[in-house]
Amino acid sequence: MPMIDTRLMKAPSSGKIPGRQNWPVKRILGLFLVLLVVFPAVETAYGQYFGFGKNRVQYSRFDWRFIQSEHFDVYYYDSKNYYLAEFTANSLEAAYAQLQRDFRHQLSDRISVIIYDSHNDFSQTNVVPLPVDAQGIGGVTDKFKNRITIPFMGNYGDYRQVLHHELLHAVFNDMFYGGTIQSIIQNNIQLVIPLWFEEGLAEYISLGWDTDTDMFMRDAVINNYVPPIPQMGGFMAYRGGQAFWFFIVEEYGREKIAEILHRIRQTRSIEAGLRQSLGLDMEELNDRFQDWLRREYFPEIAVREDLRDIGRLITSGPFRRAYNTSPAISPDGSRIAMISNARGFFDVVVLNALDGSRIKTLIRGEDNVDFEELNILRPNLSWSPDGQQIALSTRSAGSVDLAIVDYRTGDIRKIVFSQLDAIGSVAWAPDGKKIAFQGNSGPFTNIYVYNLETGDFIAATDDVFSDWDPAWSNDSRYLFFASDRGPHTDVKSFRTNANVLLNPNIGQSDIYRLRLG
Repeated sequence: MPMIDTRLMKAPSSGKIPGRQNWPVKRILGLFLVLLVVFPAVETAYGQYFGFGKNRVQYSRFDWRFIQSEHFDVYYYDSKNYYLAEFTANSLEAAYAQLQRDFRHQLSDRISVIIYDSHNDFSQTNVVPLPVDAQGIGGVTDKFKNRITIPFMGNYGDYRQVLHHELLHAVFNDMFYGGTIQSIIQNNIQLVIPLWFEEGLAEYISLGWDTDTDMFMRDAVINNYVPPIPQMGGFMAYRGGQAFWFFIVEEYGREKIAEILHRIRQTRSIEAGLRQSLGLDMEELNDRFQDWLRREYFPEIAVREDLRDIGRLITSGPFRRAYNTSPAISPDGSRIAMISNARGFFDVVVLNALDGSRIKTLIRGEDNVDFEELNILRPNLSWSPDGQQIALSTRSAGSVDLAIVDYRTGDIRKIVFSQLDAIGSVAWAPDGKKIAFQGNSGPFTNIYVYNLETGDFIAATDDVFSDWDPAWSNDSRYLFFASDRGPHTDVKSFRTNANVLLNPNIGQSDIYRLRLG
């Protein structure tokens, strides 16, 4: 597919709405009402939109360029990201071909896609009106200009899935609202698509039925916390909504998706469209869905062990309803370090491994200038072999770094890697001399090793494939890591992104062993 590469002298958007100073008051008020409908949970949406992110600190100047495919304009910066842009365009064209088949709808206009090569750069964007600092935000589709803004998070399989997910939102916007501000103002108040409907379909279309959602729904069904369909919100809207569409496809066939969407488009009503297509009102549909879930998961109760029979809950008390991640057991087995937001901000806390009592808060994060962001999406805490220090990757002042914290005193040593855009999982070698970690340089995700004694910094892998979650052998001679490289075991070859476009193993991960030296 031919691509046209065009250099821009400035960013793809100045953050201003063309001609907005000439809009009549009635239209401005209409847009305000639309914002309240589209973003009911975001109190500052109106101010954020017209401020367009100008209150965000800008650490970098981006030299924007773009390539064009048949249906997309993909904006990127830095020449090293060209192939990431090409991968983006090819992935979107393939996803759009599937959406055309599923939805029987063709886009009425081109879609702009703005890519960042790391979440660190993405958090500086002034393109997206809403806050994007949270690490769980894998991408945003702007309903007002119908464009996609997305960071590369180090894994091509995950990146392709998020592209597919966000494209569904853009197609929905074009299909139901016309893809323009004027159309949204005229039509959106007539039709508000629930989160469970749209996000659930986006997850199902981009993922199918995956293990993570299967585990989540199994737990929800067995423990009886699946709400009625119209009440699915928050994370349940994604997982429960995905399960709903899996149910529709399993019971009625995949072609039923397009029929439902076109009925809704005609009636401007979710319930009416579902009723006309399925012959069931919402109450009847919910009953059938809940029955289907019970038939799927209740038989598993008899063949699975109860977690309480094989383990004990450590994160009780104030941690019970918190997000707790990256647990790391100290070398002597007496303490567990973890990242938790029990305080409302993510901190590094240390618990007693026997009874779960809090021993100390080692790092107060997020509202701390030294720890503006803790990496919560990958295993990110590693004890030194003597149990006296903890290593983790962090972000502050626009830079990513490796932080080493003294357990007793709380003293911090920061090692900044200016050539890296992101740092993920960390692992301290048993010999105490080295720390391995996952790092991103533009679209390249490799395993790096930092020598604590000499300060040497090497790329243990140096190719186009995604490598993550390093772990050491007991003798510190071997590194184990996950990768999508398939049969390509030469870790210093294939240094061209053309191989990513042709890599059949994207989406499949295997564990590899690498001998150092």
